[in-house]
Amino acid sequence: MSEQLPLSALHPMAPEFLSTAVLYTAPIDVDAAVARIGELWSEKIEPEWHEIPEGALGEGSPAGRIMQFMVDEVLVMITPERGQLPVEGGHLPNHNFYVAVSCYAPLKEAPVAEPQSPSDLPEAKRRKRMVSAHIVMTEVMDALVREQAAIGVFRNELGVVQPPDMVTELANSLTEGQAPLPLWVAVRIFHPDLVHGRTLGLPLFGHLDLEVIDSTHSEEDVFAMLANISDYIISSDSFLMPGQTIGYREGEELQISQAVSDADGQPVIRIQF
Repeated sequence: MSEQLPLSALHPMAPEFLSTAVLYTAPIDVDAAVARIGELWSEKIEPEWHEIPEGALGEGSPAGRIMQFMVDEVLVMITPERGQLPVEGGHLPNHNFYVAVSCYAPLKEAPVAEPQSPSDLPEAKRRKRMVSAHIVMTEVMDALVREQAAIGVFRNELGVVQPPDMVTELANSLTEGQAPLPLWVAVRIFHPDLVHGRTLGLPLFGHLDLEVIDSTHSEEDVFAMLANISDYIISSDSFLMPGQTIGYREGEELQISQAVSDADGQPVIRIQF
């Protein structure tokens, strides 16, 4: 894979915000749940509650409370809400309480006038900030899903509700210096005839999602390839461009092209596999 960040605007800029929600069957003690972050992850946090007046978040928005604290220069904002989480399309598991969580991870330093390396580019720095936001979000989720009433974590970008056991088990990967990839990126496999595969979630890291179509490999092989490459580009300064090849197992070189996915009409990096 190329280690150079080209000047192309092919890939999206990683966002500054990362949001999710934890669903519950009953209200929880948010203060007690958040306190677990320090116990589980040795993070020193100082939560503060702020009252939000009616209409402050837009016309007709209700009054509420929001908790804020910092973890590794990432601002965490937590809002508990009674009732059902509103979503567009689809259905969530039955719940009557949820905690909305947002992580804000902006760039605080001025851009380098003349970048000396790919890591100096704003695109690269934003990707790293979003990795930091995902790490913090994972620690927060690990603490919040340990409530008895927890149903799971709803990831809108991934289109899934991740069960508590999955979150707590995979979050432990952080202690080994590994990314809990299934919590961050979804890999979907379809088998109408030949095998198709697609990722969801990579644009949050400043990368186009990956896609494979009409593969003669097994579903397991396609899943593993997409997961391995996703993990690589998230954890490095590299990203994929049309015309490149990817060095895969045993020296296998996979061709890369840009395409529009039939699944949702979004631009993707298509890998010939």
